[in-house]
Amino acid sequence: MQDLLSPSHKHNEMENKNVNSIESKILIMDNSKKLYIIRHAKAETIPGVNDFDRALTSEGIQHAKQVAEKLAAKLTLDENSIVISSPANRALQTARVFLDVMGTPSFDIQVEESIYECTYKHLLSVINTIPDHIDHVLLFGHNPTLTDLVEYLTRRSAYLRTSSFAEIKIDAGFTFQILSGNCADLVQIVD
Repeated sequence: MQDLLSPSHKHNEMENKNVNSIESKILIMDNSKKLYIIRHAKAETIPGVNDFDRALTSEGIQHAKQVAEKLAAKLTLDENSIVISSPANRALQTARVFLDVMGTPSFDIQVEESIYECTYKHLLSVINTIPDHIDHVLLFGHNPTLTDLVEYLTRRSAYLRTSSFAEIKIDAGFTFQILSGNCADLVQIVD
């Protein structure tokens, strides 16, 4: 049996403390900027209803709530967060569902008129206007633009189904203002 006061036991104990201390510092120091690209939930298709005005189905709302719970488990919105949405009814409704589930129903949604039916390059130009102090962006919009943007930023094949989100980590040294192709990592797609 090893003596608990022996020099080798003390050395191992100190090594463990140092490793634990280093691991906790790494977790604390992970100030990486994250972009959450969220596709709107399933919307109704009713003849005569304009695409822009389509509302979410009850199934779409339920699925959005389930996915939003997963995001709420990993992210708390604060003054260093921003929420941007397409002006289309289904995108705004999805944003409101996510904010309700995340416990921040009154969080400001920045409606960006130009991102309804835009290209991924235009969407990137909107992201490039985000101030440097922002660490987390929730972006609600539409396919194929969102999937194209994820693939452009990360150079990884992706597909966003309704209500799903891509979690993208911006490479160290980059901000949203200088974000460009192949300078971010696709952490995961959640649906």
